[in-house]
Amino acid sequence: MKRSALAALALLPLLAACGSPGGHGRPAGAAGGGSALPAVPAGTAPSTGTASGASSGPASPGAAGAPRNTRPDGPAAPAAGSFTKKEKKYLAGRVPRGTDPAAILQSGQDTCDRLAYTVRIDRDAAVGAVIAGDVKGAQAAVDSLCPDLKPVVAATRGGYADGTHASPAPGTYRALTPSADCSWSLDGTSGSGHTLTVRKGTRTFTSTGCYAWART
Repeated sequence: MKRSALAALALLPLLAACGSPGGHGRPAGAAGGGSALPAVPAGTAPSTGTASGASSGPASPGAAGAPRNTRPDGPAAPAAGSFTKKEKKYLAGRVPRGTDPAAILQSGQDTCDRLAYTVRIDRDAAVGAVIAGDVKGAQAAVDSLCPDLKPVVAATRGGYADGTHASPAPGTYRALTPSADCSWSLDGTSGSGHTLTVRKGTRTFTSTGCYAWART
């Protein structure tokens, strides 16, 4: 494995330093076991324009839809200061009733910071973390708060995390930050290389120890 990938993976368990108040819990990984992204050291991560008075909030909502029981869309005043146009876009439809919008905004900004920091260490590790589910809500955060990272999210489309997948899409795939025990099978035929080709009509694709696969 590349030294840069090893360095990135060694830092991944430190993700718990970001994302939620107090306990700063680690977001759940994908089936098959994934690693979190590195924590963002103070003064290292790029600023994403946190609203004045915002504090670290709960883990960001998942990429699929907004949370239930959200307040109606419309002006939402933060605890202090004001929201920018892009921040209001991110908050629209995803602030639960009784929740400070600044806390929800902070979770999205934390996602941007974690991705940006990891890209500087190893881009493959950042792409793989989104595919594997170690980064939640990346699409929404990037679209609204850090559009410069759109190429990273675009690289995750059509990818597969470790696990078993039915009717995989035909194409060529590359393993991202695989372990020495990376192995896979297509309809029961095993392989251990870090690239593979899924042919039309393949019924199952199973991967172990490869972390995530991106289409090439």
